[in-house]
Amino acid sequence: MITIKKSRNGCKAVVATAQHAKQLAPFLRQHDKDELIACGFDTPEKALMKGLEIDDVTLTALDAQGVPFAMLGVGRAPNMNYIWLLGSEGVRDNWLTFGKASKQLLPYLIKRYGVVSNYVLAEYTTSIKWLKWLGAEFEETPIKFSGHDFYKFNLTYPL
Repeated sequence: MITIKKSRNGCKAVVATAQHAKQLAPFLRQHDKDELIACGFDTPEKALMKGLEIDDVTLTALDAQGVPFAMLGVGRAPNMNYIWLLGSEGVRDNWLTFGKASKQLLPYLIKRYGVVSNYVLAEYTTSIKWLKWLGAEFEETPIKFSGHDFYKFNLTYPL
Protein backbone atom coordinates (compact mmCIF):
# COMPACT_ATOMS: atom_id res chain seq x y z
CA MET A 1 0.00 0.00 0.00
CA ILE A 2 1.43 3.36 -1.03
CA THR A 3 0.79 6.04 1.59
CA ILE A 4 0.42 9.58 0.24
CA LYS A 5 -0.24 11.34 3.55
CA LYS A 6 -0.43 10.20 7.16
CA SER A 7 -1.92 12.19 10.03
CA ARG A 8 -1.01 12.15 13.71
CA ASN A 9 -4.26 10.38 14.60
CA GLY A 10 -3.48 7.43 12.29
CA CYS A 11 -5.67 8.38 9.32
CA LYS A 12 -4.00 7.99 5.92
CA ALA A 13 -4.48 8.92 2.30
CA VAL A 14 -3.31 6.02 0.14
CA VAL A 15 -3.39 4.98 -3.50
CA ALA A 16 -6.83 3.38 -3.98
CA THR A 17 -7.41 -0.30 -4.70
CA ALA A 18 -10.36 -2.44 -5.81
CA GLN A 19 -10.50 -3.84 -2.27
CA HIS A 20 -11.04 -0.31 -0.90
CA ALA A 21 -13.93 0.16 -3.33
CA LYS A 22 -15.55 -3.10 -2.21
CA GLN A 23 -15.13 -2.22 1.46
CA LEU A 24 -16.43 1.35 1.14
CA ALA A 25 -19.35 0.81 -1.27
CA PRO A 26 -21.93 -0.55 1.22
CA PHE A 27 -21.36 2.36 3.60
CA LEU A 28 -21.66 5.42 1.33
CA ARG A 29 -23.71 8.33 2.66
CA GLN A 30 -27.26 8.56 1.32
CA HIS A 31 -26.62 11.77 -0.66
CA ASP A 32 -23.62 10.12 -2.30
CA LYS A 33 -25.79 7.17 -3.30
CA ASP A 34 -28.46 9.56 -4.62
CA GLU A 35 -25.87 11.30 -6.80
CA LEU A 36 -24.66 8.00 -8.22
CA ILE A 37 -28.16 6.79 -9.06
CA ALA A 38 -28.97 10.11 -10.75
CA CYS A 39 -25.79 9.77 -12.81
CA GLY A 40 -26.76 6.30 -14.02
CA PHE A 41 -24.73 3.95 -11.82
CA ASP A 42 -26.47 0.74 -10.72
CA THR A 43 -24.45 0.32 -7.54
CA PRO A 44 -21.92 2.28 -5.47
CA GLU A 45 -19.31 -0.42 -6.10
CA LYS A 46 -19.64 -0.01 -9.88
CA ALA A 47 -19.16 3.75 -9.54
CA LEU A 48 -16.06 3.37 -7.36
CA MET A 49 -14.61 0.73 -9.67
CA LYS A 50 -15.24 2.99 -12.70
CA GLY A 51 -13.20 5.69 -10.97
CA LEU A 52 -10.33 3.27 -10.46
CA GLU A 53 -10.53 2.34 -14.13
CA ILE A 54 -10.58 5.81 -15.69
CA ASP A 55 -9.01 8.25 -13.20
CA ASP A 56 -5.47 9.52 -13.56
CA VAL A 57 -5.21 9.37 -9.75
CA THR A 58 -7.56 7.68 -7.28
CA LEU A 59 -6.98 7.91 -3.53
CA THR A 60 -8.61 6.32 -0.49
CA ALA A 61 -8.93 7.89 2.96
CA LEU A 62 -8.39 5.29 5.70
CA ASP A 63 -9.29 5.78 9.36
CA ALA A 64 -6.89 4.89 12.18
CA GLN A 65 -8.05 1.24 12.00
CA GLY A 66 -7.36 1.07 8.26
CA VAL A 67 -11.04 1.17 7.25
CA PRO A 68 -11.79 3.14 4.05
CA PHE A 69 -14.09 6.10 4.67
CA ALA A 70 -13.75 8.01 1.39
CA MET A 71 -12.41 7.66 -2.13
CA LEU A 72 -11.64 10.45 -4.55
CA GLY A 73 -10.28 10.77 -8.02
CA VAL A 74 -9.15 13.20 -10.70
CA GLY A 75 -8.87 12.74 -14.43
CA ARG A 76 -9.76 13.90 -17.90
CA ALA A 77 -13.10 13.38 -19.62
CA PRO A 78 -13.88 14.44 -23.21
CA ASN A 79 -15.43 17.77 -22.19
CA MET A 80 -13.75 18.58 -18.87
CA ASN A 81 -11.16 17.70 -16.28
CA TYR A 82 -12.99 16.20 -13.33
CA ILE A 83 -12.69 15.57 -9.62
CA TRP A 84 -14.97 13.44 -7.45
CA LEU A 85 -15.29 12.19 -3.88
CA LEU A 86 -17.60 9.61 -2.32
CA GLY A 87 -17.63 8.89 1.38
CA SER A 88 -19.18 7.15 4.35
CA GLU A 89 -20.10 8.63 7.74
CA GLY A 90 -16.40 8.18 8.51
CA VAL A 91 -15.90 11.56 6.81
CA ARG A 92 -17.91 13.16 9.62
CA ASP A 93 -16.19 11.02 12.27
CA ASN A 94 -12.77 12.15 11.00
CA TRP A 95 -13.81 15.64 9.92
CA LEU A 96 -10.88 17.66 11.26
CA THR A 97 -8.24 15.36 9.80
CA PHE A 98 -10.22 15.01 6.55
CA GLY A 99 -10.59 18.78 6.20
CA LYS A 100 -6.91 19.49 6.79
CA ALA A 101 -5.82 16.75 4.40
CA SER A 102 -8.27 18.01 1.76
CA LYS A 103 -6.76 21.49 1.86
CA GLN A 104 -3.21 20.12 1.74
CA LEU A 105 -3.67 17.53 -1.02
CA LEU A 106 -6.05 19.38 -3.35
CA PRO A 107 -3.45 21.69 -4.94
CA TYR A 108 -1.24 18.71 -5.80
CA LEU A 109 -4.18 16.80 -7.27
CA ILE A 110 -5.41 19.57 -9.55
CA LYS A 111 -2.20 21.41 -10.50
CA ARG A 112 -1.66 19.55 -13.78
CA TYR A 113 -5.25 20.27 -14.92
CA GLY A 114 -5.57 23.97 -14.10
CA VAL A 115 -9.33 23.58 -13.59
CA VAL A 116 -11.33 20.55 -12.47
CA SER A 117 -15.11 20.36 -12.42
CA ASN A 118 -18.03 18.19 -11.44
CA TYR A 119 -21.64 18.35 -10.28
CA VAL A 120 -23.04 18.17 -6.76
CA LEU A 121 -26.61 17.38 -5.71
CA ALA A 122 -28.24 20.74 -4.90
CA GLU A 123 -29.66 19.45 -1.61
CA TYR A 124 -26.27 18.10 -0.46
CA THR A 125 -25.53 21.17 1.66
CA THR A 126 -22.70 19.55 3.65
CA SER A 127 -20.79 18.80 0.45
CA ILE A 128 -21.49 22.26 -0.98
CA LYS A 129 -20.13 23.93 2.19
CA TRP A 130 -16.99 21.78 2.06
CA LEU A 131 -16.46 22.55 -1.64
CA LYS A 132 -16.88 26.29 -1.03
CA TRP A 133 -14.40 26.07 1.85
CA LEU A 134 -11.93 24.43 -0.55
CA GLY A 135 -12.41 27.34 -2.96
CA ALA A 136 -14.94 25.93 -5.43
CA GLU A 137 -16.94 28.32 -7.57
CA PHE A 138 -20.49 27.32 -8.46
CA GLU A 139 -22.67 28.03 -11.44
CA GLU A 140 -25.88 29.72 -10.32
CA THR A 141 -28.38 27.76 -12.40
CA PRO A 142 -28.90 24.11 -11.46
CA ILE A 143 -28.89 21.35 -14.05
CA LYS A 144 -31.34 18.41 -13.91
CA PHE A 145 -30.07 14.82 -13.90
CA SER A 146 -32.75 12.14 -13.53
CA GLY A 147 -35.15 14.62 -11.96
CA HIS A 148 -32.62 15.96 -9.40
CA ASP A 149 -31.08 19.42 -9.34
CA PHE A 150 -27.27 19.55 -9.46
CA TYR A 151 -24.88 22.49 -9.35
CA LYS A 152 -21.76 22.50 -11.47
CA PHE A 153 -18.64 23.55 -9.60
CA ASN A 154 -15.09 24.38 -10.63
CA LEU A 155 -11.87 24.26 -8.64
CA THR A 156 -9.08 26.34 -10.19
CA TYR A 157 -5.36 26.04 -9.49
CA PRO A 158 -3.91 27.87 -7.67
CA LEU A 159 -6.57 27.81 -4.98
